[in-house]
Amino acid sequence: MLECLPILGDVAEAMQITIYTDGACDIHAENQPGGWAAILQAVGGDGDVKRERVISGGAEKTTNNQMELTAVIEGLKLLTRASGLTIVSDSRYVIDIATRQKKVVKNKSLWNDFFDVADGHYIEWKYVAGHSGNKLNERCDRLAVAEKNKRAKRRLESPSEPAVLQENMVGIYLSTRHSAKDKTTSWAAIIVKDGEERELSGRLEKTNELEGTLIGALKSLKSLAPDQDVILFTAQEYLSKGMNQWLAGWLAKGWKTRGGERVKYRRHWEKLQRLTNRQQVSFRFVKSREEIPYFQRGKELTAEILSRA
Repeated sequence: MLECLPILGDVAEAMQITIYTDGACDIHAENQPGGWAAILQAVGGDGDVKRERVISGGAEKTTNNQMELTAVIEGLKLLTRASGLTIVSDSRYVIDIATRQKKVVKNKSLWNDFFDVADGHYIEWKYVAGHSGNKLNERCDRLAVAEKNKRAKRRLESPSEPAVLQENMVGIYLSTRHSAKDKTTSWAAIIVKDGEERELSGRLEKTNELEGTLIGALKSLKSLAPDQDVILFTAQEYLSKGMNQWLAGWLAKGWKTRGGERVKYRRHWEKLQRLTNRQQVSFRFVKSREEIPYFQRGKELTAEILSRA
């Protein structure tokens, strides 16, 4: 496991190479934001670290196993020639398949990449339990988690792609439709939790679509038990911007807009604010809804409601 690498000019020293790796992602679901990190250290015979490289990255849709394996692959790519080295990982999945104790079932393309970059190296594998006090493993974990969180935030803020619900998280898909002729708005909410669905809907006379959206959001949130994590997906940007961007300014200005006008539907906004104090609610505008079945069902429900005499 000793490799000669140039240190200064023509001076060379035998060094022990170790790559520490870690991945971070939801272990219970697929297609989640994830991160990975690898730290390569070359230690001289005197025990001092002579070289260190730190890299990290992630993916918008991935799995924990994919991130663990990607960290190893990217760490090995740092080596410019055949080497003897130790790889330290807290992933039994990676170690068991890399050492041929188990067969590849999933992630075959990624495993092909691993075997390509590992070819020619002599690798000794070392398992370390996660969060067991190994400083470099903990450092990798922090880097990987930071990359995961960066991508999770990006997904949540994206206007075009709905977030994936985590276990025990509630999703509310809120749709509205307005009839100018009757001055009536219908609303429908498809509420999803752990694969189970239920529907709520209503008809609001003499109500425009903006106010109808606020009322539909209120009725949907009120139907939930307190202390739940909720993402409310809305077809109305008015609701998402109001709760995510404008509310703080309204409160600071005494419920007045930037132009000094009174905020419309204040009582609804105040009720929404109180509800978000008892629940962890994220409001998410979804621009493209055609391929989301819950919005398609909401579209059908709101149309049916308006068609009733």
